Amino acid sequence: MTTTNTSDGILREGAWIKQAPSYYSPAQVYQWLSVMGLSDITEDTITSGTFPTTLENLSKVIRHHLLTYPFENTSMHYTAEHTMDVTPEGAFKRLVRDRKGSYCFGQNGVLLGMLRGLGYRAYVVSARVNEAGPHDPRNYTALTHMVVLVQPHADSNKTYLVDVGFGANGLARPILLSDSEDNVVIGVTPTEKHRLTRGALPSSSLQSSNGSGTSTDIKWNLEVWHEKKDDTKAPWKILYSFSEEEFFTRDAIDTSFLVSQSIVPDGLFCNHVVCVKHFLLTDQDKKVLGDGGVSVSDSEHLYMSRLVLMGKDVRKHVGGVAEVVRTFHNELDRIKALRELFGIDINDDAVAHIKGRVPAL
Repeated sequence: MTTTNTSDGILREGAWIKQAPSYYSPAQVYQWLSVMGLSDITEDTITSGTFPTTLENLSKVIRHHLLTYPFENTSMHYTAEHTMDVTPEGAFKRLVRDRKGSYCFGQNGVLLGMLRGLGYRAYVVSARVNEAGPHDPRNYTALTHMVVLVQPHADSNKTYLVDVGFGANGLARPILLSDSEDNVVIGVTPTEKHRLTRGALPSSSLQSSNGSGTSTDIKWNLEVWHEKKDDTKAPWKILYSFSEEEFFTRDAIDTSFLVSQSIVPDGLFCNHVVCVKHFLLTDQDKKVLGDGGVSVSDSEHLYMSRLVLMGKDVRKHVGGVAEVVRTFHNELDRIKALRELFGIDINDDAVAHIKGRVPAL
């Protein structure tokens, strides 16, 4: 991977993120927090601008968001419109009022508004998802992912990447915007880690001088590593690549419409019903991690499991162990699982809307 010398956590040219107003009211921010079980943060604290915008609190709200709002695309397939409403008000209604979920544009769009409402300096950027395996040449999508960059400290331009909208394999906590070798954060358990690297896209047409072959179009890469049983040399995989150029609400709305309406052979969301939810570890989960050599006694409050619905089953992921917990024979089975396991209330008559579509069972 090509790297460049970068100042740890600093945007290009030492940029500071502006203090921007939120499109959500203090009452909406308080409602979001309350649904996540953080009602001890009062509306007066939000209105007065006295919420402590610390890295610790940033990590706390991200964790609670992941535990509360599922990553999902069910409205693409189980509604007559087959769209995902990712406008600020539409995403707020779906997540906070209806207690459902969304994908990156809805999830990180809500997060951006809420962080700004709490007083954080933040903005969003777009990313290209790498669909290739860790041993294969990179295969990027269009700019169909969106992530958030945050400067949590009032007196510093140290910048962190946060992302509550990637689903499986995504970040579970903030990571400093740095490609330093020791800048590695734990994922949902210690068997999963994330880091940032820098490099050019393989298809880049830009170079530093005629014939140099050295690209000037350097991107950030979020990479994931999963510990494999009996494999101490498991490879890192690039999840997505992004720049620091701002991505605006209109960009997110238009791109989401394209994603929801484009029927392409390798499109994740048009070809699948997807749902991912994070959960606190149960006693049995802790035993599974312990059997895998992970100590949970001191840091168990930091770890989570993932429940993943894809295709004809639901699988629970705890560390490096995956277990099928439910299988489907028809659409009613899948809708029942969405209700019972993920808390997404979909009526049985919604089956009519997925008939004839690629992911229909």
